[in-house]
Amino acid sequence: MSEEKKLENLADETLESVSGGMSVELEAAYAVNRGYYGSGDACTANLARAGLNPGAVLALASDLAKYEDVAKAVVRGEYGKGQKRIDALTAAGYPADVVQNLVNNMCWDPKKNRYL
Repeated sequence: MSEEKKLENLADETLESVSGGMSVELEAAYAVNRGYYGSGDACTANLARAGLNPGAVLALASDLAKYEDVAKAVVRGEYGKGQKRIDALTAAGYPADVVQNLVNNMCWDPKKNRYL
């Protein structure tokens, strides 16, 4: 998604993933955090107009703002796998399920309909 696109363009088009396998919802969450959809009620309305689920995107945007660096560390393997990852994230004070959701969204390739 181009930094130059205006809010009205985003609201009127259907988003397609262009970010190397990032899910449409995660891509939209990044755009929300950059202010491309506006704020408050306007943001919710613009997400709906773009054909997205505002509740899901806004929840992901909130989680992304808090846990993006942790999710990237998980992708790099810094927290291990399986139960070890859950235990390490929990011990560090992070909600393992929320972080795993971000990781899943970062690693999903919608064009191939599978995880990377």
